[in-house]
Amino acid sequence: MPDLPEGRVCHLTTGRLRLRIPEKRRDDAFFRTVEQRLAGWDSVDRVEVNPLTASVLVTFSDPAALFTENAQKNDLFTVAYDEPEAAALPRQALTERATELWREADSALRRWTGGGADIRSAAFLLMLGGAAYQMFHGRIAPPAATLLWDAGEMLQLWETTLDKSDANIPEKATAEG
Repeated sequence: MPDLPEGRVCHLTTGRLRLRIPEKRRDDAFFRTVEQRLAGWDSVDRVEVNPLTASVLVTFSDPAALFTENAQKNDLFTVAYDEPEAAALPRQALTERATELWREADSALRRWTGGGADIRSAAFLLMLGGAAYQMFHGRIAPPAATLLWDAGEMLQLWETTLDKSDANIPEKATAEG
């Protein structure tokens, strides 16, 4: 018997199971066969297949019966019951991710400019340009830029290594003195 393609569980909730079978992507005949066979199972309410995305969506009523029928009747593909990849990744707080992205942007800007500019100076120039534009057109800018800046301050996005070393200087002088 030839090796069966692997179906990976990418989503499982009460009554719904989504599998991907990447080896059979764009194989219309294979996915029609899967749809016909699974639709005949007692535990399956509905089957939707998409050969372009290599996806099989199964709506079922009894999970135990579904897994039993899979073990007994499925000769089309194997099923990998591993934890979906996205769920296996460590979760990161939104603020941590935002801080990380700003640090990466700061680092990239410093590399591109040879250390001549950082994210703070870029933000300053953008706000200065926005203020000049608003003044030139006789309008007062809404407080969005100020709120954005304050949000960045709350997350300490604008804090650089230089700020941290400057903040430590008085402590060192006091400790040494």
